[in-house]
Amino acid sequence: MLLTKQLRKNILLALVLLSTQAPQLQAQSLPAPADAVQDCGLTVSGKVLDHDTREALVGATVYIPELDRATVSDAYGNYHFHQLCQGAYTLRVTYVGYDREEFPVKLSGSTSKNLALHSDAQTLHTVEVTGAHLKEQAQSQQTLEGRELEQTRGLALAETLKGIAGVTTLQTGPTISKPVIHGLHSNRVLLLNNGVRQEGQQWGSEHAPEIDPFVASEMRVIKGAAGVRYGADAIGGVVIVEPKPLRSVPGISGDLHLLGSTNNRQLATSAMLEGNFEKVPPLSWRLQGTLRKAGNARTPDYYLENTGLEEQNFSAALGYRKEKYGVELFFSQFNTKLGILKESHIGNVTDLLYAIERGRPSNADNAAFTYDIGRPYQDVQHNLLKAKGYWELGEAGKLEFVYGWQRNVREEYDVRRRSSSLPSLQLTLNTHTTEVVFQHKPLGRFSGSVGLNTIYQHNTYQYSDFLPYFTGTTFGAFAIERWQKGKLQLEAGLRYDYKHLLVKRLENNRDLQKPEFDFNNVSGTLGAMYDVGYHLTFGLSATSAWRAPGANELFSNGVHHSAATFEVGDPTLESEQAYNFELSADYYNNARLNGKLSLYHNYIHNFVYLAPQPEPVLTIRGAFPAFKYTQANATLTGADLSLDYTFTPKLKLESKTSLLYARNLDTDDDLIYMPANRFDNSLSYEFGQLGGGNSFYDTYISVGGVYVAEQERIPGGLEQDFAPAPGAYFLVNAEAGTTLQLGKQTIEVGITGKNLLNTVYREYLNKLRYYADEPGRMLMFRIRVPLDFTKS
Repeated sequence: MLLTKQLRKNILLALVLLSTQAPQLQAQSLPAPADAVQDCGLTVSGKVLDHDTREALVGATVYIPELDRATVSDAYGNYHFHQLCQGAYTLRVTYVGYDREEFPVKLSGSTSKNLALHSDAQTLHTVEVTGAHLKEQAQSQQTLEGRELEQTRGLALAETLKGIAGVTTLQTGPTISKPVIHGLHSNRVLLLNNGVRQEGQQWGSEHAPEIDPFVASEMRVIKGAAGVRYGADAIGGVVIVEPKPLRSVPGISGDLHLLGSTNNRQLATSAMLEGNFEKVPPLSWRLQGTLRKAGNARTPDYYLENTGLEEQNFSAALGYRKEKYGVELFFSQFNTKLGILKESHIGNVTDLLYAIERGRPSNADNAAFTYDIGRPYQDVQHNLLKAKGYWELGEAGKLEFVYGWQRNVREEYDVRRRSSSLPSLQLTLNTHTTEVVFQHKPLGRFSGSVGLNTIYQHNTYQYSDFLPYFTGTTFGAFAIERWQKGKLQLEAGLRYDYKHLLVKRLENNRDLQKPEFDFNNVSGTLGAMYDVGYHLTFGLSATSAWRAPGANELFSNGVHHSAATFEVGDPTLESEQAYNFELSADYYNNARLNGKLSLYHNYIHNFVYLAPQPEPVLTIRGAFPAFKYTQANATLTGADLSLDYTFTPKLKLESKTSLLYARNLDTDDDLIYMPANRFDNSLSYEFGQLGGGNSFYDTYISVGGVYVAEQERIPGGLEQDFAPAPGAYFLVNAEAGTTLQLGKQTIEVGITGKNLLNTVYREYLNKLRYYADEPGRMLMFRIRVPLDFTKS
């Protein structure tokens, strides 16, 4: 490990203490204001409008970066911010189908300011900006930001994304989860962490992403094959985790999150400080850290033994930004210790089959709450360093370069090795990535970009040869071009990738074998978007992506400890090739009804999956369910539907539906381990301002329910699985929040309730469903304190 655990804790505690001492530091480093007393009871309000038609824009996001505060325009286009101090601010406005625009405002008293946006039909942005009606990518994508993102604070990354239609989670107990997009996950879903492709041991179904969600100010999900822009492997989609831009005005600000939850008694805190130097305006900095700790989770009837977690993360960023060029450095370290349900590690075949038949842990009646984590558990550290530079090349365009270094150390501790402090398996993966992208200036109706990228990886192991030594080298080149005229936008893209894999392994524990593999293929995209008017846009896209088999799929052979499975690879596996087709309809900017329907069909040639074997495997470490990597042609067909209906400016209904139908074409049977159909509905009420003197505002409450159908589309016969799929379930959830104004200090308070009826259920995509129920009722309490030390 690069840093000891005690040193990491000291760094994080120092960051939290620094956030409390920053006012004194600021008083020493900045000149005192001329006016020692400021009026901090000011209001700025107005309407968000279409620049040309003057039509009110409903649901536009208005953001003040200096305060890190945001609001959304109501059913009449109105927005407002209360309890502002005198000073200069920026109103940053984003709305689907329109350019993002910024409006400076200088407050010496309460004021009204209307914000007029220009349609993005006049200007094309870079590929990563999320549009909607004539956006840059014809594929479905959705952004999580503002209040929606704040409501998920304290959850893991995958759980944060779960509220997006078409996104579910693959779980290994209550502590480990990873995102599933349209039925695909792990190596088929790319994660971009602050512009760098996240590379860990993501092939494992129980290997959660090593990303701290507190770093993000927005998360975007691109659904479907996105291999042209983001590289091979993006068969299922892309998750983009973006922090907010570094502070651009002089001063120091930040925020402090405090969280607690019942059930597993989680405690979490995250602090962030950032600043910009008045004497060197281009130079900005940011420090951030998070601590999380949770104990055993509890089902409605019993505790789940050894399901606690510990997490210590920190990040730092430094940027220098000029009009024509800029550079940025970013470093983050993610550290986690995750307990695994003890019942999943069993000593012999008879006990394993009996545990599945029994349906609850053998020690359920005696299990109690504790924060202690014993074997089996995972201990993971992930380091990421990013260096980025950009150059504005005048009339030619913009050139951007990104270098990333990552080091992922994963240790897995088996329950059978109590006498030793050493792990049962240690995997160390070093990754170097580079990317160069040139975005040319619009040429008539055309805009686009070309790019090159490389990936170099080196993997080593200790204590177990479950995964061999390997070195991987990847090279890619892409070009994307868009043409737009009026209400029509067309997109075309092409990419070539080459991958070389060198594996070193011992045959029969004595003969060194060095098999080499070469893979190469082409990805493409064609898309069209047309705004027919009357608030309606149609999109059509055809995309392709491919994925070379990973070293784990080629050469695994043994117990995968943290998954509690015995896995066998196949060195004859071939590359996967995916062809994705999508038709979408977007009904937008209506005062009452807004929504989007997406129909997709994904054909995957040589789809690689873990096929359950009929008999468990007995090893010296116990008995484990057996799985073997195999291939088949497969189709995944489904629909995502998101709707919201505004009854009144305060009362709103939101509905999300995800349907998926997956088939194994070789066996003419259903594909195993696919998400069941999911229906999520909620009703929210905005109280707005409560009480006198603006002491409570942005107050809301939401009540909803999630219905997950029984997964009946599973391969025939129990020989394909160890137990039948669990039944359908319905969960009642609720959310409430408000913003308090205590003098000059704003405090955001929220509470989330999950599974409020304490329903007993099991999730089909939880690998531990064979042994135990899902957690019961949980209440999560959140406090966010925005900090601004530039005030008097």
